[in-house]
Amino acid sequence: MNEEKDNEQRAVHIDIKTVRRNERSIRVMKRLIAFLVVVLVGIGLYISYPYWLPKLEGIFDKPLTTIDNSGKIEGGNFPIAADEAALDVFTLKNHLVAADAHRLTIYDENGKRRGSYDHDFSSPVVRSSGKRALVFDFGSTGFKLYNKNGEVYSKTAENDIMSAALGEDGTAAILVTSDKYASTVLYYNKEGKLIYRYDSTKKVMAVYVTPDGRSSYVCTFSSEQGEIYSQVVRLDLNENGEQMISEEIECLAIGCVLCDDGNIQVAGDNGLFVLSGDGKKIAEYEYSGDLIDFSLNEECSAVILSGSTKNSGKLIIAESGAADGKTFREIACDNTVKQVNVCAERVLLLTSSNVAAYSYDGSEAGRAQLDKEYYRFTYINSALYLSGKHGIDKIKFEM
Repeated sequence: MNEEKDNEQRAVHIDIKTVRRNERSIRVMKRLIAFLVVVLVGIGLYISYPYWLPKLEGIFDKPLTTIDNSGKIEGGNFPIAADEAALDVFTLKNHLVAADAHRLTIYDENGKRRGSYDHDFSSPVVRSSGKRALVFDFGSTGFKLYNKNGEVYSKTAENDIMSAALGEDGTAAILVTSDKYASTVLYYNKEGKLIYRYDSTKKVMAVYVTPDGRSSYVCTFSSEQGEIYSQVVRLDLNENGEQMISEEIECLAIGCVLCDDGNIQVAGDNGLFVLSGDGKKIAEYEYSGDLIDFSLNEECSAVILSGSTKNSGKLIIAESGAADGKTFREIACDNTVKQVNVCAERVLLLTSSNVAAYSYDGSEAGRAQLDKEYYRFTYINSALYLSGKHGIDKIKFEM
């Protein structure tokens, strides 16, 4: 009797162990199936994201509110007086640079002067990028590189300088005339050493140097039966020869930039163009007015077109990586625009009476009325530095 009872207890114990083992197996199987489902869904989303991601663009974005700035002129060291109207104002990282016909003067963002340097050029032109400024003598041979501490080097080109560009790493591209070729571009590193030369069989109109200084894009042009055509040439500054020559564009290309999305944006005299990395034209915007000003950087390009009446001007924005159908955005603007500048993830416009900032999608992000007329401006850390007839003013500007 006791033996039968022991057998029953042993059978019950075995059954319980079996049930628990089966339950654990089922739980493990469920977890494994759930994990596989998540992995498969993730793979499916990754493969199909080019189709559904553009449809979500802007859905979760916070609506942009336009900030009304007071336009009040700051005190302290401002206004910065000038013996003559400053030709231009630029930014060296967080420093302000004022360039006139005789010298380059560097200030901190509070208007305290750090140094003033005579460039001794009769026709000075300034290019700034990152922590440096390049000054060259248009139509002559001299050029100099500066940083916030003063002159880095002074050089003399082999022929007259027609234009120049400066990369963020300090690489300078100097476009000069040539006796043997249509144009020559000379490349110097940040210490002033000649590292590359490009002798072009076509006329060169503009040059761009990538931020890392490894590559350069050159806008060339030629004419056929009275029509002007441009091409963009890519150069690797560590290799000989042309790495890419774009297809012909029916315009005079006056500027280009390699964008973050790998495409090339080109500002022409009659239109704004987008080329693929291998030089194929993929989009264009034909101007409906005269070109007033343009600004290019790796994130966005912007051009200002004139109109026949006061408020009929146009701002055209081309954002890098914009979805199909949204490559170009058109915004009506004042016809008295003096300057457009793409910086700090905004497009800023200076007119005779105000300054306005736009996001890359065309929404107005900030504005300020101006009591004076200014010619040029630059932007540093939520402040505008405006150059006018009697010097440089500073106003706080949120955007």
